[in-house]
Amino acid sequence: MTLQRDDFEYAGLNSRDDLQVEMGNVVLPSAPAMAEQVTDIPAMYGNQFNGTDFTSRTISIPVSIYCADNQDAFNQIMHNLSGLLLSDDPSDNGKEYPLVFGFEPKVTYWGHITAISDPAPINVGMYDMTLTITFVQSDPRATLPQVETPLKNGLNTITVDGTARTEPVIQVVPKRDLKYIGFSLNGGLYGVGPEDPADQDTAVQPYVKAVDDPMGSMAMWSNNATAVSSMKINGSYTYQGASQIKTETGVMMVALNSGKKNYGTMPTTTDNKWYGPAYRYTGMTNSLTDWRIRTGVHHIKYSGTHNGRAIGQVAVLLLDTNGETIGRFGIVDHGSGARPKVYLQLTEPGGSFDTGDGIHKDIYYGYGPSKAFTNKKDAKIKIKTGTTTKTVKKTSKSKSGKTTTKSVKETVNKYTTVVNKKETDALSSAWIVLDMTKVGQTYTWSITQYNTSTGQPYTDASKYLIVHGTYVDTGKKYDTALGGIGSVMLKKPITEDVEKVAYINPFLSITGLKIWQVNSVPANTPTYIANAGQEIVLNCEDESTTIGGKLVSPVWSTDYPKLSPGVNSLTMTGDLDDATIVLKYLPRLL
Repeated sequence: MTLQRDDFEYAGLNSRDDLQVEMGNVVLPSAPAMAEQVTDIPAMYGNQFNGTDFTSRTISIPVSIYCADNQDAFNQIMHNLSGLLLSDDPSDNGKEYPLVFGFEPKVTYWGHITAISDPAPINVGMYDMTLTITFVQSDPRATLPQVETPLKNGLNTITVDGTARTEPVIQVVPKRDLKYIGFSLNGGLYGVGPEDPADQDTAVQPYVKAVDDPMGSMAMWSNNATAVSSMKINGSYTYQGASQIKTETGVMMVALNSGKKNYGTMPTTTDNKWYGPAYRYTGMTNSLTDWRIRTGVHHIKYSGTHNGRAIGQVAVLLLDTNGETIGRFGIVDHGSGARPKVYLQLTEPGGSFDTGDGIHKDIYYGYGPSKAFTNKKDAKIKIKTGTTTKTVKKTSKSKSGKTTTKSVKETVNKYTTVVNKKETDALSSAWIVLDMTKVGQTYTWSITQYNTSTGQPYTDASKYLIVHGTYVDTGKKYDTALGGIGSVMLKKPITEDVEKVAYINPFLSITGLKIWQVNSVPANTPTYIANAGQEIVLNCEDESTTIGGKLVSPVWSTDYPKLSPGVNSLTMTGDLDDATIVLKYLPRLL
């Protein structure tokens, strides 16, 4: 919405439409509050000046409410005003929101409301009133729209608008593995990795890439019976059907035959078997004692009377050199419309993850955050299972008025009743990514849910699956070298399959596979900091550094350098000649 000159917007609320007030003349303060710091030293002529503190800035916003003689309307506007501008939720404490005036729409003031004055009548006896909203900025600087500009390796000249210094945020995606990265700006330095050139020269690569399959082709995947026969999962199963690559998104999914998913031939219902395609990756040439794997699975459970009852499972299997399962990661549906679960498990070679088998370890097995769980009332569904005949008695009267009764056979439908639990949670439609590293007997892992539209990880763990941890295999029970990878995308038959009732099976896919060999590096040996393609964010605003989405330390910095108004010289350092480098910053106003 375009702001009118005499409107303002606070926290996305428009003064005229949402708050129902008219803004008066706002006089912006010339400066924030200042406090001189001095020390009185005995026998000294004058004081010792220790600097000036620039504290908060206060903006007073006069507004008017016009209700004529309608007290009810005035009362409602006042309740609305207080309810929208103030909050009694403890989680809102410490939050500040943007304020934009219509007379300078490109400038944003960040702050909070500290007071709403008592209304004063404009006309005696009427409910036309004026009052003042007091807005305070903890950081007294205002901001202009964010600037994004590409950088190159070496010297860059940056011209910054505004009247105050501002913090740069630099995002880098290198084309090669990096030993170090940094930049110099206005006399300050900021970087990650060995600072000493001698250490940079001797840096060791802790991770060596063994597999990088972006799921662009099935060429390295085999569903030969011999290749997949040793791959075990829990329960009863039949590997059949086929998978294919969805080239638009680069994922492996169940293959389509005339628009239908190719899970193969349905087993008999008494078997209650999983069935569908299984493949083994053939591009891994060496077994790895210490390793790191990063891969993702995607699962969509469709809503609807019958769709919600569908049962699917998608998983990446960790295999030993003989093709036997030693671990797995995936999403599994439970019957009758129950919500799905995520699992990350280890097992001794050849284990099948059966409950109580004593040979597997659940590293993670859960639904995700409880706040994302919804459970609607169970729905009972009648499904026709065929027809039968039954004998019924029918009476009739003859022309003479005599009543006769005779037995006849009728064809009637037979039904069975099933249940749709109608449960959903964060995993009902979820793309989750595993990042797991094994060094010795220690497994470090994270499972992160990603946004399928933006490709970015979610950050709100109360709504999405974001978990991590460490498991130590003290008994060396699972100390088997990683020798291969498997994929399974399976379904279970439900009543609808038997009775030929149309429904949509869950969408299942595997998204990318990367595996690294982890090298043993002495603690005092400098190492590479990032692999090619990993995003690095040097954030002077938050004073944080992330590589591949994870916080890292240590960094070398001189108080996180800032951009100054006017012309700046920023010099990037590192093996960045063909890297993608983007500088982001908010020009600021005093």
